[in-house]
Amino acid sequence: MSLQDELAKLRRALAERAALGDQLDAKREMEHFVSFRSLREMNEAAVHFERAGWQIDLTEGQDANSRFLLRVYREQAIDVESAEHALRNVHAITEKHGGTYDGFGAMFIDAADSEPKGFFGRLFGNQ
Repeated sequence: MSLQDELAKLRRALAERAALGDQLDAKREMEHFVSFRSLREMNEAAVHFERAGWQIDLTEGQDANSRFLLRVYREQAIDVESAEHALRNVHAITEKHGGTYDGFGAMFIDAADSEPKGFFGRLFGNQ
């Protein structure tokens, strides 16, 4: 997927989170998943990510598609500007080292006075 497609996907996800009450300006771990064809590419990218201020988790061996996986993460707010800046940074480093961007994730942070939602909210009698 192109950077523009990933940015559009990110914006949709953030809009959905905001509509559900996620406090996008609250800091939390935002993670990105990337993969590489070779161990050398992954290791070179890992060094580049660390120099750029990211933390990384390397996987041992290859996945079912013969790719080497890397989780890149840091503590940050996920407002649109911050999240887009992070995505652009991760995408650029990944592309420079011949990798593929595979998506992102972050915990949902409710407002302090909000009620639990979904299954657990029903379980505890809040919905």
